Amino acid sequence: MGLYKYLAAAKGEPPHEMLIEADNEKEALGKLRSRQVTPVRFYGEVSVGGKGRLLFRRSKIDTYDFTRQLAPLLDSFIPLEKALAIIAESAVEPEQRDFVNSLRQGLHEGKKFSELVRSHGSLFPGYYANLIESGEETGCLPEVVGQLYKFMGESKELKDFIISSSIYPLAILSITLIVTVLLFTVFVPRFAKIFEDMGREMPPSMNFLLTVSAFASWAWWVIPCIVVGTWTGLKKFLGEEAFRYNYSRFLLSLPLFGRIIVDLEMCKYIRTLSILIANHVEIIRTVRISGRIISNPVVSKAFGDISRKLKGGTKLSAALAGNVFVPAGMVPMLRVGEESGTVGEMLSRIANHLENDTRLKIKRLLSLFEPAVIVFLALVVLVVVVSIFVAMMEINSISQGGPKI
Repeated sequence: MGLYKYLAAAKGEPPHEMLIEADNEKEALGKLRSRQVTPVRFYGEVSVGGKGRLLFRRSKIDTYDFTRQLAPLLDSFIPLEKALAIIAESAVEPEQRDFVNSLRQGLHEGKKFSELVRSHGSLFPGYYANLIESGEETGCLPEVVGQLYKFMGESKELKDFIISSSIYPLAILSITLIVTVLLFTVFVPRFAKIFEDMGREMPPSMNFLLTVSAFASWAWWVIPCIVVGTWTGLKKFLGEEAFRYNYSRFLLSLPLFGRIIVDLEMCKYIRTLSILIANHVEIIRTVRISGRIISNPVVSKAFGDISRKLKGGTKLSAALAGNVFVPAGMVPMLRVGEESGTVGEMLSRIANHLENDTRLKIKRLLSLFEPAVIVFLALVVLVVVVSIFVAMMEINSISQGGPKI
């Protein structure tokens, strides 16, 4: 299914933008008319995952805010359809209101809420539809939505922490690059012109700076072209999946940075396990759903045979034992949870501890990045200053010794 965008008007009301969920344009138009709404303009299919025919401005549909509103309503025993009506009525953005109304329309057509969520593609996180489906099957939809809201909030908080912590280092890096480019493309050539006007031979220090300056003058567009060409060529030569796998493996091999990538994937995996197990979802299905949450193909492959081990009668702690990506100490804690019957609670504690540890690692990485950039800038400035100082000393010696015959 897709989302089709219209400018439409009901009788006696001004036209406004609407999103209609349908398999094709004809079905979308039929749904509009069944609501006694007249289409004024058809914009096209909204691209929610980058594959639509038309790309619009950044979507104003906020699934986190939608979940934040839905969780307390369901927890108060308000029926799903009525809860969606309340959310649609309180929506400020027309796009958000039309989105919620499209979910209501799907419920009226007899579709399950999980099907409607899944049909909206990447508007929702990959785990969302699976968890909603598990809540529908177990009769624990309010609890699942509440835990989804908590999970999304923690993920959003971690993402915001990474972004806010990266602003200062990125600003320093940008300034460093700008200063370096200006030094070698503007300042150094102008200083070298002094020697040219005097008709004197360039000192070795200035020759070195001019060589770097000449390289920087054309490398700013050659290097990006080489990088893009190499990237595209490798994707075609190796294939999309093989290239993605090898690139992911390279990222994981990087010191500290690779461990952070693994920890972020494991945070999602363990948190999903805890939510599903806490809501009494069958363990094999829980593991399969959680495995699909992992986006890194190298890490995902390492968890591919967990369900097979569980089918053979192995406990979850034993199935995860020996996996290089599982955090240290997780297996013994999980074993204790299995013995005490508190697996979901234990996994939630492990996820909380891992998220805090990941924040600390990110902070350390950024703390190392800032002085490294400052040292790099200091070295560049030092090289330029020393080279210019040596050249000025030579100019001074020439002016004192008089012109050579």
